[in-house]
Amino acid sequence: MEQSNGFLLNRIVNCLCLIVFSFLLFSCGNRKASVEETACDSVEVQAEISYPFLIDKSNKNEREIEINDIAKVSYLKLGTDTKSLIPRKWGFSGIFLTDKDLFLSFGENIYRFGLDGTFLNNIGKRGAAPFEFTLGGIFSVNEETQELFLLDVAQQRISVYTYGGKYLRSVKCEERFDRFYVLNDSLAVCSTNDITNDIRAFTISLRDGKVGHVLLEKRVLTNTQNLMVNIGAFSRINKLGDRIYLCVSTSDTIYAYNTKNNMVDPIYIQSPLKTDEDKVKTVPYLQFESSRFASVLINDIPMSNFTYWVDKESGECSRVKIRNRDLDDYVLAWGTNRDNLVFDILEMPELKKRLKQGKLSGELKSLVEQSDEEDNPIIMFAEIKN
Repeated sequence: MEQSNGFLLNRIVNCLCLIVFSFLLFSCGNRKASVEETACDSVEVQAEISYPFLIDKSNKNEREIEINDIAKVSYLKLGTDTKSLIPRKWGFSGIFLTDKDLFLSFGENIYRFGLDGTFLNNIGKRGAAPFEFTLGGIFSVNEETQELFLLDVAQQRISVYTYGGKYLRSVKCEERFDRFYVLNDSLAVCSTNDITNDIRAFTISLRDGKVGHVLLEKRVLTNTQNLMVNIGAFSRINKLGDRIYLCVSTSDTIYAYNTKNNMVDPIYIQSPLKTDEDKVKTVPYLQFESSRFASVLINDIPMSNFTYWVDKESGECSRVKIRNRDLDDYVLAWGTNRDNLVFDILEMPELKKRLKQGKLSGELKSLVEQSDEEDNPIIMFAEIKN
């Protein structure tokens, strides 16, 4: 079975704008891990998690996981027309699902599709007007009010739209940040990878943009001259239940913010920790966490990236590559805002190549056979089994 690493690499590059990299897995027995970051040394750990999970990066044994064996896999072909055609020059920046809608960001604007793949409308566009953005693509959604919040990183401003794309209002933010998650109509949690910021994670008011609770303070390093400069895209916030995970590239640790008690807990920690200027380039990224499994992507720049897989029931932790039998290739399993649901974006030109090579099967093969090479991507969804 051929391993098409080029195909996987292309999709890693396309997904970098959203996510990066990686992270941690695995709790070693009943040992408690010490946390290097002083900001959380005095924070009590949630009752349901008595210790952080450690990822033993010295374990270099790698195995393959068939996503078809651990998940119910389905595919969504996105409708293609002049308004919905996604420019391939823009990297993927975000996904959000509601009961009826799928929102996708590819840098130029937000694309809204129905859950059957039908294109509905665009939201926001690049420009200098108050209802436009100059540098963005990062967004969050309030399902109760059916509003979409779009971050303009350059203007340090959040603009609010209806699902249909109508501009409602904007709020100028007191602190700069790269990722955010809307908790309700008045509050959001934010994170940044800007090493000059005094705080790295905090809540803000969506009324006036002012900072509320400081969740993580600035990390102090003896030497930061070799830190990556362009690290803003490597911040990520992901909500799972009552916990919001904070993934920032200036940290060895992935934290969870409990929305009920405003506590911040260390959840996943790399082992060993990287503290000197040459090793701090390690980027931990939580790909997803389901009820039973967790997947962490760790990139020791400039080394290759590796995925670490934790089975929280058996306690097994290992380095893995995740395959899809329908594709006969490796896939990236990124988390969504829905519990136990992960996804990957399959670009049509690469799918057409694999079709000619006889590599595709099942529903995926049928969808690609009915598509043109210039069509929008196909979204792979995988509902992880408990």
